[in-house]
Amino acid sequence: MEECNWMDLWRKLVMRGFRPKGEGMVEKYKAHARKKKERPDALLNFILEEMDAGDTVLEIGPGTGRWTIPLAGTGRKVTAIEPTAAMADMLRENLGRAGIQNAEIQLQSWEDASPGMHDLVICAHGMYGSSDLAAFVRKMEQCARKRCYLAIRLPPADGILGELSLKISGCRHDSPDAIIAYNALYTLGIYANVLIEEGMTNWVNVSLEDAVRRARKHLNLGISEAYDDLISSTLNRRLKFSGGVYTWPDGMRSALLWWRPASNEKTITSS
Repeated sequence: MEECNWMDLWRKLVMRGFRPKGEGMVEKYKAHARKKKERPDALLNFILEEMDAGDTVLEIGPGTGRWTIPLAGTGRKVTAIEPTAAMADMLRENLGRAGIQNAEIQLQSWEDASPGMHDLVICAHGMYGSSDLAAFVRKMEQCARKRCYLAIRLPPADGILGELSLKISGCRHDSPDAIIAYNALYTLGIYANVLIEEGMTNWVNVSLEDAVRRARKHLNLGISEAYDDLISSTLNRRLKFSGGVYTWPDGMRSALLWWRPASNEKTITSS
């Protein structure tokens, strides 16, 4: 049996699903961020509870600042690395509206950034466009004195997308996720701690046609109808219809992978 190359799988899935952020994508992200803001965030709360008041934070891909604002309110300073100008503008507005003055925005990609050392390095869902996960993570470690954190989507084990992806692409993973990331980190000698959100916000669609379009999007099939018969039959079999909507077993849930950089662990062991 051939061993899975988790880093290579991550790279292939990133390249298959990569879409540059245009203005339309930014607006969709903004709407998505508003919905998530209404939900309790156990992963963020865990980090805030572990933080010291004097900690400096480096945040990769802050988006609209859903994590940036509470991080800045708890720590001494936040440096936010954001590559998209429109997103950085929204972040700047949100920081100003919240009265945050101890956050700095650097308009550049993580690959090009030279932010220096910080106590904590955090990336919440900002790694999906980076095909070289090893380089991404090693750079996080080089900038972290205390801990590194990755918040990343965690698909359900019995999800419809997993079933469809396995049949269509030969792989249960339709996109980069926490399962791949954990195993990829393990191959680097990083033994990450894992915290998983309780419960899940399940997806719903008002029609089977909308559900088919959702599946096509997540499976990176575009407008192709080549697999519509398979998708439709699977959705008919597995979606639950109630209250005028179709409910998926798939949905929104994240896992937090966190660890101490290797240099920090050596210091702890030798002290």
